[in-house]
Amino acid sequence: MFKPSLVPHTLLLAGGIVLTVAVLVASETGNIRLRESYTDVIRSQRVQTELAALNSELVNAEAGQRGFLITGKESYLEPYYKALPRINELMAQIRADYAQDRDGLRMFGDTSRLISSKLNEMALTLVYGKRDLEVALDLVRTDYGKQTMDNARRDLENLLAREAGSVSHRLEGADRNVQLSRYGIALLTAINIMLLVAIGLGHARRLSQAEAERSQLEEEGVRLDRKVRARTRQLSALAGHLQRVTEDEKTRLARELHDELGAILTAIKLDLHWVRRRVQDTQPEAAEKLSRVMLHVDQGIQIKRRLIEDLRPTVLLNLGLRAALCQLVEDVGTRNNWETEVRVPEDLPPLRDDAAIALYRIVQESLTNASKYSEARHVRVWLDFTTTQLTLTVRDDGKGMPPDFDAGSTSGHHGLLGMEQRVTALGGSMRIDSSPSSGVSIRVEVPLTASVLAPAEVPESET
Repeated sequence: MFKPSLVPHTLLLAGGIVLTVAVLVASETGNIRLRESYTDVIRSQRVQTELAALNSELVNAEAGQRGFLITGKESYLEPYYKALPRINELMAQIRADYAQDRDGLRMFGDTSRLISSKLNEMALTLVYGKRDLEVALDLVRTDYGKQTMDNARRDLENLLAREAGSVSHRLEGADRNVQLSRYGIALLTAINIMLLVAIGLGHARRLSQAEAERSQLEEEGVRLDRKVRARTRQLSALAGHLQRVTEDEKTRLARELHDELGAILTAIKLDLHWVRRRVQDTQPEAAEKLSRVMLHVDQGIQIKRRLIEDLRPTVLLNLGLRAALCQLVEDVGTRNNWETEVRVPEDLPPLRDDAAIALYRIVQESLTNASKYSEARHVRVWLDFTTTQLTLTVRDDGKGMPPDFDAGSTSGHHGLLGMEQRVTALGGSMRIDSSPSSGVSIRVEVPLTASVLAPAEVPESET
């Protein structure tokens, strides 16, 4: 369906095409008439030449006849004998040229009879002249031959005048056709110019509209991009806030488990130990039951400690990131029978608590994923730093990520997404390299800024 703005241009283009076709048809018709006119002019000029030549040959024949009759010498008959075949040839050519012209053919038919009569009269005089010149001269002196010759010449002149008029008429018609063809070409040129101008204006208008729409789309895209960036910053801030809240809640819960549940379990163990000593001699079976209960309490205490370590590693709080990572890798490697390699510099600068716990959680989640999915035998954790950047690398030699895993996106992988959010909160970046049967390498780069370093370690340029 046409747009309303395109309808006038479509109608103009259709009208221009119709006019162009009409002008072309008219021009071609004029050209055909022009060719016909030129053909007729050439034929008329040829006929004029032939008529003039015929008249000249008649004069030559008559002159030869009269010369012979006057002198009686045969040499004077040479023009006559040369003219006869030429006259017959010219008359045949003229009849052929008048084949499509009835009036001309009729007029030339009358002229031909006069010429034939004149030729017969000249032949008769020559026959008599060869016998008796006086008799032949008497025939010549009659008016019959003169009238015949005059009539033939008059008819030839009429035919010449007719052909001259035809040439003039045809040339006038040709001039008119040429003028009409010029007018047609001029009209066609004007139509094409108007069409080109109209199409150019329409195209310019459409380009202007397209440019305005493109500018509007760009502005809308910029607005949406700003909105997306704002929403992304909000979501990142929200994710960071939720992680901080989660860590704070874990810290609170670990503290309560350590202070309250730990005290309760310790008191229970002490009381059970006191009771077992009292009944150990008199009721050995009860003492045995109490010993078993004390073992269960010890298991509960170990579970409590492990829960506290998972919620808030005491090694991280008391000894720092280096010791916490070494212990974490050793514990997870022992449970999974891994060969482990840990490289953390001893002069690692102190980090803020949230930065240290974030890096610890990234390593913890990486090792958890490796223990669940990788089927690895060797795992290594490297932590390096420069004056401006901290680099953490966790690599395993397992079976790698699934074939459909997109290393550029963590969508659908909640553990990896949480790691990425932690890195983003620190202002860093995370890259995952993996291929089937070649393991997984997680590389985290974090700038050493005021939001990462402990206050005493912040460079002056960052304060």
